[in-house]
Amino acid sequence: MFPIVQIGPVAVQVPGLILLGSLWLGLLLTEKSAKFHTIDSSHLYNLTLITLVSGIIGARVIYVLRYSGAFAGNPLSLISLNPGLLDPAGGVAVGIIAALIYGQRKHMPLFQTLDALVPLFAVVYIGYALANTASGNGFGNITNAPWGIETWGTKRHPVQIYNVIAGIIILLLVWPNRGPLGSIRTAGVTFFAFMGITAFSKVILDAFLATSQVSLFGVRDSQVIAWFLMAISLAVIGWLFHNNRGKGLETISD
Repeated sequence: MFPIVQIGPVAVQVPGLILLGSLWLGLLLTEKSAKFHTIDSSHLYNLTLITLVSGIIGARVIYVLRYSGAFAGNPLSLISLNPGLLDPAGGVAVGIIAALIYGQRKHMPLFQTLDALVPLFAVVYIGYALANTASGNGFGNITNAPWGIETWGTKRHPVQIYNVIAGIIILLLVWPNRGPLGSIRTAGVTFFAFMGITAFSKVILDAFLATSQVSLFGVRDSQVIAWFLMAISLAVIGWLFHNNRGKGLETISD
């Protein structure tokens, strides 16, 4: 684990730096994806920026509204960089609302926009796993396997590395214009196929996770959510097949 790197007098938080880097790389990759799906790349950049900024501000505002008493004695904590002072669910909701408003104003077709953003999602998935590797979060169960790594004083499954490998495989599958999923022209299929495969990877890999709460029958909460997302993905892809009956799934041809 290396959560902080000291550069002279400055302490740099490595996980945050990795996430920013993955966001930047993902946006570079979406430029190719945007051309393929006939979406204006500048609109994609703006959409991403608006979603992130709105989500972060919304997460802080909702957290303050929920725990206003904690900020009464120290108003400066309102602008704290501490991610623990954010409401994740509220931030996601605000970010999605802002994205939908911007997309509607710019007349961005929903399914094509989601397809174009898939490479960004895949790269950020890898970045999140790498960030967890750096911070030590998202650690695995105790194991005697030879590939186990020392985390928090004991040998554990390197779940973070498992997720990095899964993310790389998924990225290759959705690579713009070349991957088997990234070359599908039928709007919506690339995104929902990506969502289904990613959810499937979580069903498998979260079985080794030590930081997720276990529900009934030994199934983890995150796995239940993943199964739900897989079902949605399959249902929507089936609906897209039905609506495009006779056309099939169009893919790019050399």
